[in-house]
Amino acid sequence: MSNVNKELYRNKMSTLKCCVIIPTYNNEKTIVAVINSVLEFTTDVIVVNDGATDSTAELLKQFEKSITILSYLPNKGKGVALRTGIRHAQEKGFCYAITIDSDG
Repeated sequence: MSNVNKELYRNKMSTLKCCVIIPTYNNEKTIVAVINSVLEFTTDVIVVNDGATDSTAELLKQFEKSITILSYLPNKGKGVALRTGIRHAQEKGFCYAITIDSDG
């Protein structure tokens, strides 16, 4: 996506009050790349760690200052993770949300 005007997308996402929600469960091999890819377009990112039992939680720590991370145990399923992310987005005043799978 080298020809994409990322600044244009960043501005549009902000203007529209749009965030990205990433539900994740045991995606230690892909979660960092997925988050880094999304951060090229917006910093309004909510990752919901759905009770991961691998090193996903540890990997997410490197993003603590730049994104929102919601975590809980035990795993409750993707539907609960999405509802948790959407609820948080609404509480933060977002009008729109894009969901992206964390498996790349």
